[in-house]
Amino acid sequence: MINATLQASGSIDWVQLGMGLAGGLALFLLGMGQITVALKAVAGDRLRTVLARLSSNRFVGALTGTVTTAVIQSSSVSTVLVVGFVSASLLSVTQAASVIVGANLGTTVTAQVIALDVTDYALGLLAVGAVVGAVAGRRQILSDFGATVAGLGFVFLGLDLMSDAMRPLGSYQPFLDLVADSSSPLIGLLLGAIFTGLVQSSSATTGIVIVMGGSGLLGLETGIAVILGANIGTSVTAVLAALGKSRDSWRAALVHVLVNVIGAVVWIGFIGTLADLASWFAGEESKAFATPQEFANAHTIFNAVNTVAFIALLTPLVALTDKLVPAQVGFRAVGEAQPAYLDRDLLNTPVLAMEVVRKEILRLGLKVRGMFADSVPAALTGTRRQLAALHEVNREVDSLHGAIVGYLSETSRGELSSGQREEFRLLLQVTNELAHMANLIDKGVILVGGRRIDDVVEVSEETTQTIRRLHDAVTDTLDNALEAVGTGNVTAAQRVAESKADFHELEGSATIHLAERLTKPGPRRVEAYSIEIELVEGLRRVHQSCRRIARVARRVASEVETIES
Repeated sequence: MINATLQASGSIDWVQLGMGLAGGLALFLLGMGQITVALKAVAGDRLRTVLARLSSNRFVGALTGTVTTAVIQSSSVSTVLVVGFVSASLLSVTQAASVIVGANLGTTVTAQVIALDVTDYALGLLAVGAVVGAVAGRRQILSDFGATVAGLGFVFLGLDLMSDAMRPLGSYQPFLDLVADSSSPLIGLLLGAIFTGLVQSSSATTGIVIVMGGSGLLGLETGIAVILGANIGTSVTAVLAALGKSRDSWRAALVHVLVNVIGAVVWIGFIGTLADLASWFAGEESKAFATPQEFANAHTIFNAVNTVAFIALLTPLVALTDKLVPAQVGFRAVGEAQPAYLDRDLLNTPVLAMEVVRKEILRLGLKVRGMFADSVPAALTGTRRQLAALHEVNREVDSLHGAIVGYLSETSRGELSSGQREEFRLLLQVTNELAHMANLIDKGVILVGGRRIDDVVEVSEETTQTIRRLHDAVTDTLDNALEAVGTGNVTAAQRVAESKADFHELEGSATIHLAERLTKPGPRRVEAYSIEIELVEGLRRVHQSCRRIARVARRVASEVETIES
């Protein structure tokens, strides 16, 4: 095929060679992307549990990073997700650092698979993947399995094309001389970093090194230097992921940069030792050129050693990022009407996107809670300015509600399981109910307070205490409803349901009290009764809204439990 490019004169058709390399690389990246998407879909529903159980224990974090990256076959994707977690306050910098340290070890699985030299089976894998995908129908797991197998086929086909394209270089003396002159480890390090930074895949760089090494075009030590550089180049992805995010996100990205740069630079001085270890583990004796297994072993050895070393140094490493990242880097004031947790980088991982939506919904709920807490006192005795400020909070709630609905809408356009679609619907229902509650407070309490001022009505101390007792009861119910939303606490949702009888008793007492007040002489008695009974009615509606939120929160918790089981 591409061998034909080696012409009789000994020259090379560089156009054909370049097309072969570019096409092979494109197939490789396409395959890796397909594998990542498919495996992430399979593992996605488990990521919530992993996050929930991830403690500050550095070993648990590193193991999480290793396993997650080994599953989704991309340390870049893992790092981007982790930076997103930090931005959304799902992880601390220390927790993120431990995951990032372990991610580099997980990516060595890719090199070991490539080293198996199964490129002859590429077309067979594509065929199997296509058949499985065709018969999968609506069975998502089977469909994802077919996509993974087909992705592997594309990876191996791409490697085969690149190998075939580069084979003529093995007898092209100018190229061999250039490689000999460029055998400096630092040059290899630089080339690996630049190429990986451009293609955004250290696996692609490692794959090319293995192909070139297996074809005798690259020595083991030079190839190791390029692979070390690839570790540096892949750090660009983390930096890009941190752009426009919080300071802690920048610190998490810096952890990735420091781990990869320091690890690569230190190993430059021990490339010979690393090469000997890689050959020893491969059981290879001295040969004219290195085997793919030796390159893969070198990649695994230095990442394993780096992981152990940086786990031990995790505390000073995280402390260093605190000193290196200025206080204002990544700083952006989040307006009261703007979302704080809705990270667009998580949209392609629905289970995590919904997790940040839950945090944003809780933030929305706390805003509504603050509005409600101040509304009744302001309605009973407050000024126009106080009531106007609370009315403005309702505008902020509407804006934040719109942002959450928009984010959920974008999330729903991705590949969602049936359970995730049900969770999406329930989260949307909670969001709508909170916005509805804010409108109830605005119309049933705040505007009524404005009427009190317009009608020059003074609420008696006894009536004020009666209404405030009712207000306190609803506030407690709202707190339980928000706890059920934010934590999935079924007990809190149950307390909301049980509050119905006590509230109705208080409401009945308040209604009787207001009726008795109406029969007593006094100025503007009818106007006062109208305002006071409307406040009671407004509180009743808010309490009903709390109960609806708690019922949905219980169903959300049940759905999440079903998805994860």
